[in-house]
Amino acid sequence: MALLDQHYLVPGLILSETRSFLYQRGLEGWEGMLLWIGMQRDQHVQITRVFIPEQRCIKSRFGVAVELTPHAHYTLPDTLRQAERFYMRVHSHPTEAYHSRRDDQNAVLTHEGALSIVVPDFAARPVLNLADCAIYQLEYGKGWVRLDQAAIAQRIEVVS
Repeated sequence: MALLDQHYLVPGLILSETRSFLYQRGLEGWEGMLLWIGMQRDQHVQITRVFIPEQRCIKSRFGVAVELTPHAHYTLPDTLRQAERFYMRVHSHPTEAYHSRRDDQNAVLTHEGALSIVVPDFAARPVLNLADCAIYQLEYGKGWVRLDQAAIAQRIEVVS
């Protein structure tokens, strides 16, 4: 199955761990960023764990941002176990969820089909079903394309 049509199974515990980290960062007025790691299982990808890379939070007159340190970029592959892959980047915004120009340029994941999930309001509300989030997919030749709610529901399944 092509990564552009991939179906993902995301455990509720992954959502809870994700929200906890992003919310704690938000309480300090910072964006947070993490990666979801998974493994291909037959016709779907099972998201298995959260990885929080070394990152640098930025505050300026233009707002807030988060980026990986050079060391984190260099050592990302060392994080993966056999048959694992990074599938999704998840980060928070202080207000609405959207992909900013900086998000496009600071993609971290660059393989076709990679997903970027933006959580609004510093994850003030639980991330239960991703409906409040903006989710983008990297499509070569098009860039980061926002998925509509129907595509999200079809592609990403939250499981217990």
